[in-house]
Amino acid sequence: KPSLEAFEVDRVEPIHLSFGDDQHRTQDDRERLTRPDSARRKLAPFWRNPRFGLACQTMTSSPLDTRPLSIADLAEFGVDPVRGFLPAVDPAVSLPPEFAAWDELAKALPGLLTERRFRATVADMPELDPSPLTDPSLRERAMLLLCLFGNGYVWEGPEPALTIPARLATPLCRIADTLGRPPIAAHASLVLANWRTTKPGSFQPEDLRLLASFRDLEDEKWFFLITVAIEAVGARSIPAILAAQAAVAAGDAGTVARELETVASAIGDSTRMLLRMYERCQPKVFFDEVRPWVTGWPEPGVIYDQVSSSPRRLIGGSAAQSPLIQAFDAALGVTHPSPASGPFLAEMRNYMAPGHRRFLERVERGPSIAAFSRATDDPATRAAYRLCCDELDQFRKAHLEMAGRYITVQAKGDPTAKGTGGTEFGAFLGAARRETLDARDRVDPPA
Repeated sequence: KPSLEAFEVDRVEPIHLSFGDDQHRTQDDRERLTRPDSARRKLAPFWRNPRFGLACQTMTSSPLDTRPLSIADLAEFGVDPVRGFLPAVDPAVSLPPEFAAWDELAKALPGLLTERRFRATVADMPELDPSPLTDPSLRERAMLLLCLFGNGYVWEGPEPALTIPARLATPLCRIADTLGRPPIAAHASLVLANWRTTKPGSFQPEDLRLLASFRDLEDEKWFFLITVAIEAVGARSIPAILAAQAAVAAGDAGTVARELETVASAIGDSTRMLLRMYERCQPKVFFDEVRPWVTGWPEPGVIYDQVSSSPRRLIGGSAAQSPLIQAFDAALGVTHPSPASGPFLAEMRNYMAPGHRRFLERVERGPSIAAFSRATDDPATRAAYRLCCDELDQFRKAHLEMAGRYITVQAKGDPTAKGTGGTEFGAFLGAARRETLDARDRVDPPA
């Protein structure tokens, strides 16, 4: 095990710590970053050993950028050590009385969309300002309802509406700006903020209920609740990822191997949960009755009246917006150089909560599990790393096969059929699979 000999930098210029926006940066952070001792770091000679390559993927002036995160750090990013990217507090089921009109409209939404009367109803919506909502759960509830209304308005008719009226566009954009996300239905709202458990402590899909939906169909509910359950069963990977990175920093191969085995098990559980989609969500119902409502904006985009005069082209809900799946990539050092995968995955981070985006960036900048696994002589670590990549490949394989059944087959040969995120999903998922296996193959199998 390499020794940890410290070195010091005696002087450092003031730097700007990339926390996203300044509201996340405390005064203590600012003061700490301008002190000379903010550059004191303990770095093992192992980091500089050419056998290990770039073991810490980004070295900056501040230890806050690259140190291994701890469980105590998770709250800063809106991540829970048990629930992962699901909120630590159960999502709100209703808004305060002054916003009751939105709750009532959400209840009526499935019937109005079925009868194609929703656009006309929006014309009579009260003009409400979500700014007084300061509780995070209430803000998420407002965002969930308003983005459902926005997608419902655009896609209700045989032709999409290319302008969202001001009485809906204004509050939708206002709450979206507050939360740091685009004003459209995406994973952060449709999944992460759209559930309640009926059995305390259980995140099995049978024990969950959906809080709001477009059509109130059982297949639709199952589709979103399976996705909630995937986030839940995969959540135990998060503490393991942090522990593995801390063990990399300490040169502790045994702990790295044990924690990677936990990560691999969590990915496998996620795949098994994904496959339960077939139980209660029929491909034809998904294609005809669910998929249209979560599709992104058509060309040339949608105008948010009295908010912007130019059309905005936004992406629809996509599994690529799941911070859990991207956390697997970040932890394992799976990179996506292909133009079929990399740009889309990078763009999908803009649809995540800002804290979740920052968490992924911190994991990527932390001690590199992949570099450690490539360099170590410990066969258990190499085997555990390769197992993680194999499990992630199996998840992507299952997703690709499912997309084929739920979209390609249902489209009956229509070459223009795309995923809900607007991707050529075959090329995207195929490239992501190859890149996952490329990462695995850079680590030699144990002898």
